[in-house]
Amino acid sequence: MGRVYKISGLRKAIAERLGYSLRTALPVALMTDFDASNLFSLYRILKDRHGAEAPSLTSLYVKTVADVLRKNPDFNAVVEGDEVRVLDEVNIAVAVDTPRGLYAPTIQNADQKTLHEIEAELRRLVEKAVKGTITLNELTGHSFTISNLGHRDILYFTPIINPPDICILGVGGVRDYGSGPRGHLTLVFDHRVVDGAPAASFLSEIKSSLEKVPVTG
Repeated sequence: MGRVYKISGLRKAIAERLGYSLRTALPVALMTDFDASNLFSLYRILKDRHGAEAPSLTSLYVKTVADVLRKNPDFNAVVEGDEVRVLDEVNIAVAVDTPRGLYAPTIQNADQKTLHEIEAELRRLVEKAVKGTITLNELTGHSFTISNLGHRDILYFTPIINPPDICILGVGGVRDYGSGPRGHLTLVFDHRVVDGAPAASFLSEIKSSLEKVPVTG
């Protein structure tokens, strides 16, 4: 008969939230690629300088997106019933795969943190998620979500919007097509709140910011 188990506890709460998102949002996906030369150069410099304590690529994405969100407050918003609330704080949730399932802990005030502070906070939250000690408070309060499957050899995917956010960014892998490394991005947005043209401009600004990441450690 095989193994049978119940979806319960925190896992059940997460499933119910994502199910609500699918039932209520009008998700639209936009995809683009970008020149990842600067991003990878910075990543290598950080690895050489800090070793195992170096910030991950995910932290680099979080820092870059947080700075873009600060300049684009309309995308730093949540939906509550039939109201949209634009938040003052830039709190970014990061999807994390653990033996216990998928969680998305929140990095509070990501735009005000340094790259190394983001990495330290992400590691702390991931450790708690893996151990099963993460709290519901640490999984809420976000205004944007990033899901990185680049390490899984995925280029493009359409993640489910993490309610009450209005957007989620899917980060794919980096490939060298002969002219240098290129990264891949998918922005899924709620068309109830955001139209295609401003969403495209927002994604273009993320792309541009990633291409212009300063190559310093």
